[in-house]
Amino acid sequence: MKKHNEFLHSFVIAASAAFAALGSPPNCPVQSEPVATNAPAGRGPAEVSPNRPLAGSLLNRIAPPPKHVVDTFIGAGMTEIRAHTLTEVELTRVEKALASLPELHRQILDEHLHNLGFLDGIPGEGTGLTSPAGAPGQFDITLRASIIDESLTTFLTTKERRLFLPDPDLTTVTVRGTGTDALTYILLHESTHVVDSVLAITTKTIGPFEAGIWVNRKDFVPSLQQSLALKTPFRRQAPIPMRTAMAVYDALVETPFVSLYATASPSEDFAELVAWHEVLQQHHGELIIEVKDAQGKVLRSYEPLSNPKVRQRFPSVDRLLTPVSQPS
Repeated sequence: MKKHNEFLHSFVIAASAAFAALGSPPNCPVQSEPVATNAPAGRGPAEVSPNRPLAGSLLNRIAPPPKHVVDTFIGAGMTEIRAHTLTEVELTRVEKALASLPELHRQILDEHLHNLGFLDGIPGEGTGLTSPAGAPGQFDITLRASIIDESLTTFLTTKERRLFLPDPDLTTVTVRGTGTDALTYILLHESTHVVDSVLAITTKTIGPFEAGIWVNRKDFVPSLQQSLALKTPFRRQAPIPMRTAMAVYDALVETPFVSLYATASPSEDFAELVAWHEVLQQHHGELIIEVKDAQGKVLRSYEPLSNPKVRQRFPSVDRLLTPVSQPS
């Protein structure tokens, strides 16, 4: 059970074994070299309803997860997992989410995404896994199938509440995400990891996304090191007493991080920043964290996307995502 719980923690937001070298988040399965796969070189039949042909190169990557991915889940105690066959409605939702990704992400996935798979049997607290495929520079993304029907608010709230020691007589935390659904957000986050790995954005020297925040793959600049926002399970700390929730989020809005999960590592910081930039700019959504009392009254509300220190980082995302005009 302990092993199973640790695995769930590492999958709070589909953190990837592929990015261990970038500074893996807490309890993430670490694999610094590409994982050898026993999947055949030719892709198997896509797990979709037979009445609808696949359209587009990314849809053609939908297939049962490779054996090495399935083995990772089984090795963590999830013995009931099984490949999920997408329904017509689910395929439409996946197609829409993929089409909404930034052009840069779609181009890189077109070259580097080996497999997009969905599994039943992953507990609701888990999300999925992004991992190296057998060939160099290729990646598999495997997601919990029920995420397709999940609201962004449900996903974010479930993830966030796991940071705190529950206390029904005191306060609770709700995270409201608007503008899009959990599937679109997760694909934004995970595909940003692939972009990061392919372009080596956070893997080498400190670049524009880390400057003034990170000094290496795991440590912050001195001015941030004592922040209460950096003392959570995402940083290998103990769960937080619920009564301190407001103090934690008061501290968060004094940092340049868009979420508590962004503090896990430079790669998660980058993925969260880009994903939430797109939720705000392209989907006109918001991220609202509410601390409530036992009766459901909102005691304090936080909007990280309005934080000036977060917004100061958005121009770097704009420059990254703006297509470069080709000379005529």
